[in-house]
Amino acid sequence: MKVTQVKCPKCELPLYMEQQDEFFYCSHCGTIHTREMQRVERIPYEIADFRDSTPADNRIYVPFWRLLTDFRIKSQDVRGGFFGKMGQALKGGDRGGALYIFVPAAHLETPAFRYWSVNLTINNPRYGTRNDFGGTKRMPAATNREEAIELADFVAVTLEAEKPGTLQYLDYSLTVNEAKVVYLPFVSSPSGLHLAL
Repeated sequence: MKVTQVKCPKCELPLYMEQQDEFFYCSHCGTIHTREMQRVERIPYEIADFRDSTPADNRIYVPFWRLLTDFRIKSQDVRGGFFGKMGQALKGGDRGGALYIFVPAAHLETPAFRYWSVNLTINNPRYGTRNDFGGTKRMPAATNREEAIELADFVAVTLEAEKPGTLQYLDYSLTVNEAKVVYLPFVSSPSGLHLAL
Protein backbone atom coordinates (compact mmCIF):
# COMPACT_ATOMS: atom_id res chain seq x y z
CA MET A 1 0.00 0.00 0.00
CA LYS A 2 1.39 3.38 -0.97
CA VAL A 3 0.93 6.22 1.51
CA THR A 4 0.85 9.77 0.12
CA GLN A 5 1.63 12.81 2.26
CA VAL A 6 0.09 16.22 1.58
CA LYS A 7 0.12 19.34 3.75
CA CYS A 8 -3.18 20.86 4.83
CA PRO A 9 -3.39 24.31 3.20
CA LYS A 10 -5.18 25.73 6.25
CA CYS A 11 -3.20 24.44 9.26
CA GLU A 12 -0.02 23.23 7.48
CA LEU A 13 -0.09 19.83 9.21
CA PRO A 14 0.70 16.76 7.10
CA LEU A 15 -2.19 14.65 5.79
CA TYR A 16 -1.58 11.00 5.02
CA MET A 17 -3.63 9.29 2.33
CA GLU A 18 -3.64 5.49 2.09
CA GLN A 19 -5.77 5.43 -1.05
CA GLN A 20 -6.38 7.50 -4.16
CA ASP A 21 -8.94 10.16 -3.21
CA GLU A 22 -9.91 13.47 -4.85
CA PHE A 23 -10.58 14.91 -1.38
CA PHE A 24 -8.00 15.56 1.33
CA TYR A 25 -9.58 15.58 4.81
CA CYS A 26 -7.69 17.20 7.70
CA SER A 27 -8.84 15.69 10.99
CA HIS A 28 -6.96 18.43 12.86
CA CYS A 29 -8.81 21.49 11.51
CA GLY A 30 -11.80 19.69 9.95
CA THR A 31 -11.37 21.02 6.41
CA ILE A 32 -11.58 19.18 3.09
CA HIS A 33 -9.53 20.24 0.10
CA THR A 34 -9.26 19.11 -3.48
CA ARG A 35 -6.89 19.86 -6.29
CA GLU A 36 -8.70 21.92 -8.90
CA MET A 37 -6.89 23.07 -12.03
CA GLN A 38 -3.39 22.75 -10.54
CA ARG A 39 -4.31 24.53 -7.30
CA VAL A 40 -5.59 23.36 -3.94
CA GLU A 41 -9.11 24.51 -3.12
CA ARG A 42 -11.16 24.16 0.05
CA ILE A 43 -14.57 22.62 -0.57
CA PRO A 44 -17.72 22.92 1.54
CA TYR A 45 -19.03 19.67 2.96
CA GLU A 46 -21.44 18.08 5.43
CA ILE A 47 -21.30 14.76 7.23
CA ALA A 48 -24.69 13.12 7.77
CA ASP A 49 -25.15 11.13 10.96
CA PHE A 50 -26.04 7.43 11.01
CA ARG A 51 -29.44 6.52 12.42
CA ASP A 52 -29.11 5.24 15.99
CA SER A 53 -30.06 1.65 15.17
CA THR A 54 -27.30 1.19 12.55
CA PRO A 55 -24.93 -1.64 13.56
CA ALA A 56 -21.27 -0.61 13.73
CA ASP A 57 -20.17 -3.38 11.35
CA ASN A 58 -19.75 -2.39 7.70
CA ARG A 59 -20.55 1.30 8.17
CA ILE A 60 -19.14 3.53 5.44
CA TYR A 61 -19.51 7.14 4.36
CA VAL A 62 -20.14 7.66 0.64
CA PRO A 63 -19.47 11.14 -0.81
CA PHE A 64 -22.04 12.81 -3.07
CA TRP A 65 -21.99 16.19 -4.79
CA ARG A 66 -25.20 18.01 -3.86
CA LEU A 67 -25.74 20.52 -6.64
CA LEU A 68 -28.23 23.32 -6.09
CA THR A 69 -29.45 24.03 -9.60
CA ASP A 70 -31.79 26.49 -11.24
CA PHE A 71 -33.98 24.45 -13.57
CA ARG A 72 -35.90 26.32 -16.30
CA ILE A 73 -38.29 24.79 -18.80
CA LYS A 74 -38.06 26.77 -22.04
CA SER A 75 -40.62 24.71 -23.97
CA GLN A 76 -42.04 21.23 -23.63
CA ASP A 77 -44.40 18.61 -24.88
CA VAL A 78 -44.42 16.21 -21.97
CA ARG A 79 -47.09 13.83 -20.75
CA GLY A 80 -46.40 12.45 -17.29
CA GLY A 81 -42.90 11.77 -16.09
CA PHE A 82 -40.76 13.76 -13.68
CA PHE A 83 -40.45 16.96 -15.71
CA GLY A 84 -44.12 17.00 -16.60
CA LYS A 85 -45.05 16.80 -12.92
CA MET A 86 -42.35 19.27 -11.98
CA GLY A 87 -43.53 21.76 -14.62
CA GLN A 88 -47.08 21.54 -13.28
CA ALA A 89 -45.89 22.12 -9.71
CA LEU A 90 -43.83 25.22 -10.48
CA LYS A 91 -45.54 28.44 -9.50
CA GLY A 92 -45.63 31.56 -11.65
CA GLY A 93 -45.03 32.07 -15.31
CA ASP A 94 -41.29 31.39 -15.39
CA ARG A 95 -41.68 27.56 -15.29
CA GLY A 96 -38.54 27.18 -13.30
CA GLY A 97 -37.26 26.63 -9.84
CA ALA A 98 -34.58 25.27 -7.57
CA LEU A 99 -33.68 21.59 -7.84
CA TYR A 100 -31.10 19.68 -5.78
CA ILE A 101 -29.31 17.10 -7.91
CA PHE A 102 -27.21 14.43 -6.19
CA VAL A 103 -24.21 13.09 -8.11
CA PRO A 104 -22.12 10.30 -6.54
CA ALA A 105 -18.55 11.50 -6.00
CA ALA A 106 -17.35 7.95 -5.34
CA HIS A 107 -16.76 5.45 -8.11
CA LEU A 108 -19.92 3.33 -8.33
CA GLU A 109 -20.92 0.80 -10.96
CA THR A 110 -23.31 2.32 -13.55
CA PRO A 111 -26.53 0.74 -12.16
CA ALA A 112 -25.69 1.88 -8.61
CA PHE A 113 -24.71 5.36 -9.87
CA ARG A 114 -28.04 5.67 -11.71
CA TYR A 115 -30.07 4.29 -8.79
CA TRP A 116 -28.59 6.56 -6.11
CA SER A 117 -28.45 9.74 -8.21
CA VAL A 118 -32.09 9.38 -9.30
CA ASN A 119 -33.48 8.32 -5.93
CA LEU A 120 -31.64 10.94 -3.89
CA THR A 121 -32.56 13.69 -6.38
CA ILE A 122 -36.25 12.74 -6.34
CA ASN A 123 -36.29 12.16 -2.58
CA ASN A 124 -33.76 14.61 -1.12
CA PRO A 125 -32.46 12.98 2.06
CA ARG A 126 -33.11 14.57 5.44
CA TYR A 127 -30.43 14.11 8.05
CA GLY A 128 -28.73 15.44 11.13
CA THR A 129 -25.09 16.41 10.77
CA ARG A 130 -21.98 15.68 12.78
CA ASN A 131 -18.59 17.38 13.03
CA ASP A 132 -16.34 14.46 12.10
CA PHE A 133 -16.37 10.93 10.70
CA GLY A 134 -16.08 9.33 14.13
CA GLY A 135 -13.57 6.76 12.90
CA THR A 136 -15.93 5.47 10.20
CA LYS A 137 -14.30 4.57 6.89
CA ARG A 138 -14.88 6.91 3.92
CA MET A 139 -15.28 5.71 0.36
CA PRO A 140 -12.71 7.60 -1.73
CA ALA A 141 -13.97 10.32 -4.05
CA ALA A 142 -13.27 9.95 -7.77
CA THR A 143 -15.36 12.81 -9.22
CA ASN A 144 -14.35 16.45 -8.95
CA ARG A 145 -16.71 19.45 -9.03
CA GLU A 146 -16.43 20.08 -12.79
CA GLU A 147 -17.17 16.44 -13.60
CA ALA A 148 -20.15 16.46 -11.22
CA ILE A 149 -21.56 19.57 -12.89
CA GLU A 150 -21.22 17.89 -16.31
CA LEU A 151 -23.04 14.81 -14.94
CA ALA A 152 -25.97 16.92 -13.68
CA ASP A 153 -27.55 16.93 -17.16
CA PHE A 154 -27.12 13.14 -17.36
CA VAL A 155 -28.96 12.81 -14.04
CA ALA A 156 -31.73 15.16 -15.26
CA VAL A 157 -32.27 13.09 -18.44
CA THR A 158 -32.12 9.85 -16.39
CA LEU A 159 -34.81 11.24 -14.07
CA GLU A 160 -37.19 11.50 -16.99
CA ALA A 161 -36.28 8.10 -18.41
CA GLU A 162 -36.77 6.38 -15.03
CA LYS A 163 -40.30 7.67 -14.40
CA PRO A 164 -43.44 6.61 -16.27
CA GLY A 165 -44.75 8.99 -18.88
CA THR A 166 -44.04 9.96 -22.44
CA LEU A 167 -41.46 12.61 -23.18
CA GLN A 168 -42.10 14.07 -26.62
CA TYR A 169 -39.95 17.19 -26.44
CA LEU A 170 -38.21 19.14 -23.70
CA ASP A 171 -35.99 22.22 -23.98
CA TYR A 172 -34.58 23.27 -20.63
CA SER A 173 -31.65 25.01 -18.98
CA LEU A 174 -29.86 23.79 -15.90
CA THR A 175 -27.55 26.19 -14.03
CA VAL A 176 -25.53 25.04 -11.03
CA ASN A 177 -25.53 27.73 -8.33
CA GLU A 178 -23.85 25.80 -5.50
CA ALA A 179 -21.83 22.60 -5.17
CA LYS A 180 -21.34 20.95 -1.79
CA VAL A 181 -20.03 17.52 -0.86
CA VAL A 182 -22.33 15.52 1.41
CA TYR A 183 -21.04 12.36 3.05
CA LEU A 184 -24.05 10.08 3.44
CA PRO A 185 -24.04 7.09 5.82
CA PHE A 186 -24.33 3.64 4.28
CA VAL A 187 -23.95 0.04 5.31
CA SER A 188 -22.00 -2.11 2.88
CA SER A 189 -23.17 -5.70 2.38
CA PRO A 190 -22.78 -8.42 -0.27
CA SER A 191 -26.05 -7.20 -1.81
CA GLY A 192 -24.71 -3.63 -2.19
CA LEU A 193 -24.94 -0.30 -0.40
CA HIS A 194 -27.86 0.48 1.91
CA LEU A 195 -28.60 4.02 3.05
CA ALA A 196 -28.47 4.28 6.84
CA LEU A 197 -30.25 7.57 7.55
